[in-house]
Amino acid sequence: MSTVLERLRFRLALGAGKAAVAGLTALKRAGGQLPGVIAEKIDPAFLAHIDKPGRIIFVTGTNGKTTTTNLLDDLLADNGFDLVTNRAGSNTINGIESSLIKNARLSGKQRKQVACMELDELSSRLILPHVTPDLLLVCNLYRDSFMRNANPDYIFDVLSSSISPDTELILNADDLISCRLAPQARKRTYFSIGRLADDTDGPQGIVCDLTACPECGSALAYDYCHLRHLGKARCTHCGFTNPEPDFEVTRVDPETGIFTVRENREPGAPEHGYRIAAYSITNLYNLLSAVVVARRLGISAKAIAASLEKGVNITALRYSVEEAKDVRLVNVAAKGENSTATSTAIQTICREPGRKAVALIMSDYYLATSPYSSEYTGWYYQTDFEYLTDPLVEQVVVVGARGEDLLLRLMLAGVDAARVSLVADADAAAREFDLVGAEGVFIAYDIFNGDQANRLRSLVRERIEKGDLKASKSAAAYAPNPAVPADQGAGCVIEVLYPEFGNQAGDNGNALYLRACLPGATFIETAYGDEPAFASQDVSAIVMGGMTEAHQQLAATALLPHAARLAQLADAGTPMLFTHSAAELLGSSFGTPVGGQAQGLGILDFSTRLDMPKRYLCSTVGSFDPSDGGDPLQILGFKIQFTQMQAGADGSCRPFCTLNRGWGLAEQNPFEGLIRGGLIATWILGPLLPTNPDFARWFCEKITGSVDILPFEKEARAAYRVRAAELTHPLPKGKTISP
Repeated sequence: MSTVLERLRFRLALGAGKAAVAGLTALKRAGGQLPGVIAEKIDPAFLAHIDKPGRIIFVTGTNGKTTTTNLLDDLLADNGFDLVTNRAGSNTINGIESSLIKNARLSGKQRKQVACMELDELSSRLILPHVTPDLLLVCNLYRDSFMRNANPDYIFDVLSSSISPDTELILNADDLISCRLAPQARKRTYFSIGRLADDTDGPQGIVCDLTACPECGSALAYDYCHLRHLGKARCTHCGFTNPEPDFEVTRVDPETGIFTVRENREPGAPEHGYRIAAYSITNLYNLLSAVVVARRLGISAKAIAASLEKGVNITALRYSVEEAKDVRLVNVAAKGENSTATSTAIQTICREPGRKAVALIMSDYYLATSPYSSEYTGWYYQTDFEYLTDPLVEQVVVVGARGEDLLLRLMLAGVDAARVSLVADADAAAREFDLVGAEGVFIAYDIFNGDQANRLRSLVRERIEKGDLKASKSAAAYAPNPAVPADQGAGCVIEVLYPEFGNQAGDNGNALYLRACLPGATFIETAYGDEPAFASQDVSAIVMGGMTEAHQQLAATALLPHAARLAQLADAGTPMLFTHSAAELLGSSFGTPVGGQAQGLGILDFSTRLDMPKRYLCSTVGSFDPSDGGDPLQILGFKIQFTQMQAGADGSCRPFCTLNRGWGLAEQNPFEGLIRGGLIATWILGPLLPTNPDFARWFCEKITGSVDILPFEKEARAAYRVRAAELTHPLPKGKTISP
């Protein structure tokens, strides 16, 4: 602080923050961010100005950071560390500020000189320029809530560019995304888990966050995977592979709960055994990373093992079990709008033995009550609901808001409609369960719906204890849709371009729905590096979904030799759907994260400006004119992008939609997307076809000539009606509906 005014402003901010802490304490309120919010209002540079503890440890990553931070706090405290934490606060900038305010004396100096705090990945760009941690643990990087975190590449860039060269990184060697972070940080410690008995041969799930070498874009060959894309892999072209681990789990005994860690950096590579209280692969990663940080802080392996033995350990906060007359009642939490966490939770449920009933409370119960929000459900199409086709899952009850969207996704996943029902709340869900013969009732819930999950379990327990096992409303009464004719789409050839790239934000849902619409068609999935089918043969349709900025450049380079052929097919009327960032490939150029412009295919007359890290976010309601004599169709959707488009004026294309809510090619522009012949390029993201059934029918009829039945049309139209009511209701001036 260089001026008297700055010092005075800081003193006022600190005093106001301390007063807020005292007031919240008197009211017995947590208010994890409020002191920081108040302080920052007075002094915008408050975090830069406040004194910091002498030693700082941050924990970040997509999944597991809260569990790991809490465990690490307990482990360090048990070994004599007097800590500043944000356990009762927030992991964003205001939460970090609040924790420092609570620990500060009136002079501004910190009382405790060691801090161990959770750090939100996206907030790192605001925090790390002013707080340099001694150790930064990064658990992993996966796709997360798309509306907030976009894609893993984006979070990687934000985090990587914010890390100081003076920080020691503790990185997961099994994650070929996060292990590459911040090459400027030379002090690096890697941890890994060796091959386990139940590993898979490759990445798990319908989508993967690591589909190509992050160095050169070529194919990866996996030796094994522990969880999703975490495992051992190598590039078939450049040889890029996992870094050698400094700490490596060499043996795991789930029965005894003992796992062995070899310290490869130490002379003789000694091995140490530790106890894990609640074994799962995710818990093992969390506990291992906490052990590694504790070892780097100088705590002996013996002392760590002693702490773990006496109860400082992984707790099953997100997996809790009760029993009622031999029926297991299990609550399994997952991070909302996070396909990896939810897929893992559902997989965990389906691996449990016995006949089971499952409730899904996946939408944020409280967010759903806001008239100015409409939750984006594209993440359902990234989540492995296919696990629920397990015959031991005898009933699935969908609870609460967004249920119509989830019903449609379950149908597309192949879950038997006769086993699925939709109810409004926990009370109705408890009545809906048919408990005759059930050996377990499992409730998968978003972490913000914990009270709803607990209420549901309590009500189910009461029914079982009373012997009231029959459902008050049978799920078997659900009326299924008529079956789509098996030959619908026969003779059609539909090409899906680079599906391993084009699966961001649920854009893969368009190809998924087309397969259900046209079961008689032949689908060709063209992988990156293969010649497109359209280059040498006629195809009936082409689909391509949104991708990361790095994959955009690879895809554009690969498709450039075929640009003239694509334009020819478009002018001939071949139906094509390029969604979200895939649409940007079709212009003359598009922006790159380093500030340059990459050459586009030049099929449509526009150019794209990239404006990272600014995000443009809106919901859209538009009118699509088919220009074939049909009535205009209402199109509902969402947009999130870092780009703005500048359309040309050569007259070769027309807008896809005229909007009456949201913005189009650029802010304040009423026209969304572009059309040339049969080619539609739209920046509306996610499962556009399944969430807009009228448009889906029109598009399929362009491919086949006629469509008798849409798959699961009842669910699709019910979800559409709910979305339309949310997005089209009148709003006060200045208000918007955000996803």
